[in-house]
Amino acid sequence: MSAPMTALADELVERLRSLGDADDAVAKARYLLAFPGGYAEGDEFVGVRVPQVRALARDVRRSVELDDLDALLQHSIHEARLLGAVLVVELYKPAKTPPEKRDKVIELVLARIENLDNWDLVDTVAPHTLGRWLLDKAEAEQDRVLDDLAASPSLWRRRFAMVTTLGMIRAGELRQTFRLAELLVDDEHDLMHKAVGWMLREAGLRDREMLDAFLERHSTAMPRTALRSALEKHDAASRQDFMARRST
Repeated sequence: MSAPMTALADELVERLRSLGDADDAVAKARYLLAFPGGYAEGDEFVGVRVPQVRALARDVRRSVELDDLDALLQHSIHEARLLGAVLVVELYKPAKTPPEKRDKVIELVLARIENLDNWDLVDTVAPHTLGRWLLDKAEAEQDRVLDDLAASPSLWRRRFAMVTTLGMIRAGELRQTFRLAELLVDDEHDLMHKAVGWMLREAGLRDREMLDAFLERHSTAMPRTALRSALEKHDAASRQDFMARRST
């Protein structure tokens, strides 16, 4: 997985190793299903906690370049990829970041989605980069980019598509959330059930009628995990009503 390293990326990986804890590495591997038969089987952890990764990112965010991020995103150590993911967002988000640099960040993100190979990595990057970038694009361009991801055999590309819409929801744009949920509601993977339900719930906080209309069409057959998640903000009576339809 690892790409040629830059001097700064090498330094950052060594700093991660120095922060690592063997017990935390075991616990994190178990939590993120990096065991035989798990979706992250074979991933490598050094045991650095997320707040430590974010603190390191804050220390170096003004020094990193795209080549450094590319090296981190392709590294075999999970926490190195997480650091790269956090720094991608840090590089993209400042208001003063010029559009051409943001475009380069998006090019890197789209090229390295396969390296964002767990839900924590996808969810760190997708809404804060592609989700914001697409807001300025025509609907046809939004559809093209998201449909390409959603149609992929890769779980991580499909989840990236769905979670990207959180960035759009936060800007009041709900069309893509409901459109992609229609495409992905029958996905077989549990991580997609969770992602679809989560995005539906978030969209429903903006427009309850749109959410309920979606659930009227799909609640009888959609995965139970997705339905439960979508209904979390409903009152008890509404939750029971929709869940009862699912069980019949």
